[in-house]
Amino acid sequence: MTIAHPDLTGAGITAANAARAVERILGNAWAADIDGRLTYANGGSPAGEAAWCRLAHPDDLARIEAAWRQSLDTGERLDVEHRTRRGDGRLGWARTTGEPVRDGSGAITGWYGAMVDIEAPGLASEIEASMHPEDRPLVEQAASRAFFHGTPQVSSYRQLQPDGSYAWVEFRLEPQASPRLTIAPATARGDDRWTVASSFGETEEAVRAARAVEDLYGGAWAMDATGQFTYATPTAQTSIGMTLEGLNELLDGIPFLEGGRQGWQRSWHPDDAPLAADVLRNSLRTGENCHFEYRVLRANGAFVWHRVAARPTRNADGRITGWYGAMLDIDVYRLTEQALRERERRLQRLVDTVPIQIWCVTPDGEPAYINKTMTDYIGLDLAFFDAQGGLREAIGTIVHPDDRTLLANALHHSFTTGEPFHLHYRNRRHDGAWRWTEGQAAPFRASDGKIVQWYGVNVDIEDMVVAQDSLRQSEQQFRQLVETLPAMIDCAAPDGEPIFRSQQLREYLGYDLDALDGTGKSRLAGTLDAGVHPDDLAAVKEDYGLSLRTGQPYARKHRLRRHDGEYRWVETRAAPMRSADGTILQWNVICLDIDSEMRAEEELRLARESLARASQAASLAELSASIAHEVNQPLAAIVANSHACERWLKADPPNLERARITAERIIRDANAAADIVSSIRSLFKQSADTRSSMGLDRLVAEARELMAEDAARRRVRLTVQVSADLPDVVIDRVQIQQVIINLLRNGIEAMESATGPRDLRIDVSAADGLVRTEISDTGSGLSNPETIFEPFVTTKGGGMGMGLAISRSIVQSHGGRLWAEPNTPAGARFIFTLPVAANVPETQTSP
Repeated sequence: MTIAHPDLTGAGITAANAARAVERILGNAWAADIDGRLTYANGGSPAGEAAWCRLAHPDDLARIEAAWRQSLDTGERLDVEHRTRRGDGRLGWARTTGEPVRDGSGAITGWYGAMVDIEAPGLASEIEASMHPEDRPLVEQAASRAFFHGTPQVSSYRQLQPDGSYAWVEFRLEPQASPRLTIAPATARGDDRWTVASSFGETEEAVRAARAVEDLYGGAWAMDATGQFTYATPTAQTSIGMTLEGLNELLDGIPFLEGGRQGWQRSWHPDDAPLAADVLRNSLRTGENCHFEYRVLRANGAFVWHRVAARPTRNADGRITGWYGAMLDIDVYRLTEQALRERERRLQRLVDTVPIQIWCVTPDGEPAYINKTMTDYIGLDLAFFDAQGGLREAIGTIVHPDDRTLLANALHHSFTTGEPFHLHYRNRRHDGAWRWTEGQAAPFRASDGKIVQWYGVNVDIEDMVVAQDSLRQSEQQFRQLVETLPAMIDCAAPDGEPIFRSQQLREYLGYDLDALDGTGKSRLAGTLDAGVHPDDLAAVKEDYGLSLRTGQPYARKHRLRRHDGEYRWVETRAAPMRSADGTILQWNVICLDIDSEMRAEEELRLARESLARASQAASLAELSASIAHEVNQPLAAIVANSHACERWLKADPPNLERARITAERIIRDANAAADIVSSIRSLFKQSADTRSSMGLDRLVAEARELMAEDAARRRVRLTVQVSADLPDVVIDRVQIQQVIINLLRNGIEAMESATGPRDLRIDVSAADGLVRTEISDTGSGLSNPETIFEPFVTTKGGGMGMGLAISRSIVQSHGGRLWAEPNTPAGARFIFTLPVAANVPETQTSP
């Protein structure tokens, strides 16, 4: 729809002012001087010639310049449609319109206009297409009043119907950034929708005044001194659907001033009509200006709020000759006011129902408001503060005596400096109980920075304070417990970083956690590098890292450097503390000094080994004596019979018979000695009935456990790798375990003098019907791998050289093989194989 610009003619009207008026309604306004140079443009319009060229489509630029030049040359209105670039970079169609500004003589002093996006959603194009050509000026005039005066307008026009005929419709136009139109059928009598009095009489001056008002606001009217309407604008008549005759109709047959009702009262809300009539009658009788608000029934059947303002016109003698006034549509205002009141009520309900005490005071600290929650809490209302003479006096009543001075000083400081207020103090509740309260307040400032009011809240924190006190007591008790335990306690974050150490641990290490900061290392790495023995460091880091990654508990014995530089054996254990969902919150670590125990265990072990060797020697001596005793008798008989045989053979003549008998006795005694040896051998020989089918992984695990402590004591890292799905073997459990332990002990002892890493490894796998066990070390290695299996051959100073020979005999008795190879890069590797159970005859397996 083309918007009619008002006639801006006269002194004091500038193009920039006109542009700003348009800008309030449509936005994108501009102003130019008489030569076409832009002098004003708001944020949405292009500023300067270069901006027009940059934003307008190149194909439309020449047409825009031609239309603008023609308007400048002729003074005619500018109206051109073109494509322009929007803020998002897209091209869209827009309409640029412009009007000249003239002075009192009619000379053009400048131009103003607007650029409107005509692709935006709206009804303008539809309304213009369906509007009767003769009604366009009237509608444009109403739209201009709405846009430039901010007053809603109601009017009507003839709308084209589907059958080609025209019907009167009413429209309502709200003054917004984009025009909002409401269209409804109009109530009219035939084609004559409004009427004009045949003669204005003495009200001619009032009618002229009404028309002047109409030019500004629309909806104007005039009446005589008795209350009879002599003029009503078409807009007013259309709005309520009444002509002048209908407005002046006497409904009761009694004149209006005498208390009768007029036709216009039929269109007013029943609750408002009596009061409005009384106000109007009083003005007609007294000559006082008339002002009131009422709801009027619109032609579309809806009640809309209006405001009436009326003044009298007088002749030279001061006698009232008529009245003129205007009806202003204030429905949006009343609805907005109602919405604001409702929002205020909702806000008040919110403020009164939130479980927080809310209060506000004036800039100088005088109480101005407290909400219902605070009133209920302290059992006092705002009147109490007024009765006490102010905030400072009230503090003496509701604040704990020990906190009054502190609170008063804190409030005074905030009110004086403008700094926010925050304090914990004790308040008296309505039941007389003193409860801890957290008070906070901040100033609300005007645009110039001046404090308008202070807003504050009070929160009851008694339960939190009690809980914090209990927590502090529990923490203190826990710390006392930790410090008195005969152990060193450490706590770490989920990533292992230490966050707490007991006093005992700090004294043991000789430094605090803070000493590790700034070293370029994490606290964990700094602790391990500085404290753990170099020979144990790699294993400790590996095991602890595994626990941190998997969440498995950690336990290990290692040497730790004490503050005096001595390395002492400690046992460290760590376990994760988890939340309800299983997330690790921290690691709790305990460290025990076991150096004395480790030394005692080492001494005990040495004593046990010495005792075992002595026992073995005694048992061997006893066994030897027993064997000698058993074998001595047949051997003595053999010697005696041999001498006798010799005598018989030397006799002359030789007694061959006697010699033969003696020889037979020698044979008998020799067989007896052999039987004795066989029986002794059978005593120690294991039969196949002691063998059973089992997995070798179990024996390896047991052997590892048996040798773990000895390996740790000698700083040897023992690792085991067993293949999955390992088949069973038929073995004598004790004998094969003896073989594995003997090989492990040999590996540990072979690395006694090693200076590099001490690694002992067990690998068990299966292939080709055999289970292969490989035990490798990083010791000094072997010079001749075959000779070491011979009896009495040893590489150790105190050894007898029987262990490997016996181990090979045991393996061979199980149908297996034992041999040795050099290890790479250093050390030796011992391998033995055993047939899987499926390849062993059933006779060798115990039932």
